[in-house]
Formats: sequence, structure tokens, C-alpha cells
Amino acid sequence: MLWASNFITAIGMMGFIPLIPLFLVDLGVPEGPGQRIWSGVLTAAAPLLAAFMGPFWGSLGDRIGRKPMILRANLAIVVFVGAMAFVTTPWQLLALRLGQGVFSGYVAPAMTLVSVATPVDRQARVVAWLQTAILCGASLGPLLGGWISDGQGMRTVFLVSAGLSAGASLLVALAVREERPEGGAMTVLTGPIRLIRDVLADLRGLLASKALAQVLIGVFAVRFGSSMVEPILALYVMKLQGAAVGGVGLTTGLIFAGHALATLIVTPLWGRLGDRLGYRRTFTICAGGGALCFLGQAFVTSITALFVLRFLSGAMLAGVVPAAFAAASRHSSESRRGGAYGFTFSSVILARALGLMAGGWLAAWSGLAPLFLIAAAFMVLALLMARSRLGPADEVATP
Repeated sequence: MLWASNFITAIGMMGFIPLIPLFLVDLGVPEGPGQRIWSGVLTAAAPLLAAFMGPFWGSLGDRIGRKPMILRANLAIVVFVGAMAFVTTPWQLLALRLGQGVFSGYVAPAMTLVSVATPVDRQARVVAWLQTAILCGASLGPLLGGWISDGQGMRTVFLVSAGLSAGASLLVALAVREERPEGGAMTVLTGPIRLIRDVLADLRGLLASKALAQVLIGVFAVRFGSSMVEPILALYVMKLQGAAVGGVGLTTGLIFAGHALATLIVTPLWGRLGDRLGYRRTFTICAGGGALCFLGQAFVTSITALFVLRFLSGAMLAGVVPAAFAAASRHSSESRRGGAYGFTFSSVILARALGLMAGGWLAAWSGLAPLFLIAAAFMVLALLMARSRLGPADEVATP
């Protein structure tokens, strides 16, 4: 049920995000630098705030239940995304995106709810399967959003996205069962200040775990490095094609699609391998393989070679997130699992947001090809950290 819920919500979310630049035209923002700035700000606003709020909502879910956190996130999308259909200025749209970032965040609580009911030897594969729900939804969402936008207008896309999230909320409310902590709901009503203090104390306790901190830094380094190259990939394709600049957009799209397809196909396989090998070995293999693929991309001389290496890098890096969540599960008690998952998910999305912003600046300083070397260096850093910092118990594999 949670797989279906995440899938439906992801379709709605990705149905409108890629179309934000087009909606700015309807809001009267002229084409040029201003439109590009607004597009970047509006795209990044929600995930950046969600990254900071994720641990708080996760720890709150540990105390009052994870199912309420899933419903809170989906209903927030219904309210804020639905209201986007009626905005008349970019500032109104920004305010709603900020609100969405503060109150949404449906992935981490869903993973936590399933995790606490899953045996230790199946943690990685469960996370991997829930990841495929997001990937599948993210693949279909832009197609649905583009089709609706062309036929009914962009404002209808927002309403459909909100409706899909409402359907996902109903699915969770009716079909998902959870044993909530005793007195959790009553605590929210009678002692909200004390509850917030307790949640913040839980978060401080989680951050005091050196092993968990190393996990967060490791997954951040890998995701930051891999995200840096995305803003300049089209320019790299143009450079490789030389004088034949025609079809750069299609070629770039195919390369992106190949990377995403590899991630979608291989993620469940990494989940099963992660449960057998242990998350430390899995993380090391994935980070090392990703580093080699990015190293090769810095020296390619043809589009075909770039496509093959991007496909392989997608396959290798697909195991990083399931391994990171499995590690977070290993280094947190069941009563603090939501906070640990919140930190892990925040590390993933914050790394992506900052990596996308840093990529263009670093490329201007280093050039296009050296950016792939910098990305590979971040992955090597994560690999070395995983090998040297995490304890030998992390090597234990499931029989």
C-alpha cells in the first residue's frame, strides 16, 4: 500500500516541477536571466526546506506515529500544490513552494513505517523497493504533466497533482495499519512545547552517534558529486559532438534517460545484495564503481562512450541510498528510527540541491571535463570514510 501511495504521489509531484519555467511565462515573467533565476529558486525552495525539516518530522513520528506523518505530508501537498493553481505572481508561487517544503516530505516516514515492521535481514531490499516507487512515479509524472499542460493548461496540472496526493492520502488512511506509541496523540494536544523539546533532544542524541554521522557524510559526498555534473551535461555533449551541434537536446535527454533507467532497473538488485553483503561492503562497492565511471567520463571522446559510462554510473550509484538507509537502521533504535531516516533523507536531497547549484560555479572555474574528476574525488572520499570509520560489525552479512 505504501509503495502504491509513494508511486501516486511521485507522479503528481513530478507532473508540475519540470514545467515551472513554462508557468512563469503565464505569470508574466519575461524570457531572460530573470526567468532562469526564478526557475532555479522555485525548483530548489521546497527540497531545501524539506531537507532541514525532515529530521524534525521523522523524530516527531517516532513519538506520535509514522502514519500521521505520511498523512501530514500528503495533505500538505494537497493544500499547497492545489493552491498553486490560483497564484498570480511568482512571489505567491514561492510562498507556496516554501510552505510545501516545510510541511511535506512523504518518503522518509513511509520508509520508517515499513522498516520497523521488517526483519533486520530485509532492510535494504525494502528501502530499495520503495525507492523504485519514487523512480517509476518520477518517470511517468513529466509525461502526464506535459500532456495535461498542453491540453488543459498548467493550472490544471497543479489541481491534478493535488488530487493524486489526496488519493494517496486516502489509500494510506484506509489501508495502512500501525501501532502508535501510547499517549502520542494526547501529548500533541496537552504538551506541544514539551513534545518539541523531547523531539529536539532525540535529534541531538542521534547526531551524537559517530557511526550515523559518518553514514550521513558518506551519502552526502556521493550524491553531491554525482549531482554536480548534471547542469553542464548538455554543454559536455555539445563539446563532444564538435561542429555537429544539431540534436544536442535529444542526445542529452537520452543520456539522462539511460542513467535513470539503469537506476530503476538495478535498485532492487542492490537491495537484495545489500542484505547479503552488509551495507558497508555494498556502499564501498557502489561508491568505488561510481568513482571509476565518473573518472572515465572525464576522458571520453565520443557520445557512445559517454552514454555507456552514464548508464553504468546509474547502475553503480543505485545501491548507495538503500545502503545508507540500512546503515541508519543499524545505528538507531526502533524508537529513534524516524529521526535517523529523516537525517538520511535530508542528507540525500540537500546534497542534490547543493550539488546542482555548485556544479555550474565549479565548471566555470575548472572546465567541463575536470568536473567529472572532482565528482569522482568526492566518491573516493566517501569510500575511504566507509572503509576506515565504520566498525567491523557493519561487515556482518546475512546468512
